[in-house]
Amino acid sequence: MDASPKPDAPDAFPAVDMRVGRVTEVRPFPEARSPAWKIAVDFGILGHRWTSAQVTHYSAEELIGRTVVGAINLGRKRIAGFTSEFLLLGAVGTGGEVRLLRPDDGADPGDPIA
Repeated sequence: MDASPKPDAPDAFPAVDMRVGRVTEVRPFPEARSPAWKIAVDFGILGHRWTSAQVTHYSAEELIGRTVVGAINLGRKRIAGFTSEFLLLGAVGTGGEVRLLRPDDGADPGDPIA
């Protein structure tokens, strides 16, 4: 019998390692099927990691230096020849645009989300 927690179980939430990060680099991703950026994020002591995200309604300049939230233990995913190392978290509006989550001032890269 499978003893892993069900996705809707309260004890499943801590299994996702969510951390504060700071965007350090943004590159175009023309190979992606949908418009997207390649984004590097500094997670403090955990180091830098790359992801791709369909958040091109933000300019590269708006993203650089922005504090974000990432789920860092969901595994890697290959997207159009690029390896995404974490999931950048945001709220999806009715129009499909992702509004990135941002912790309050004072949260440092690598801080865990509780």
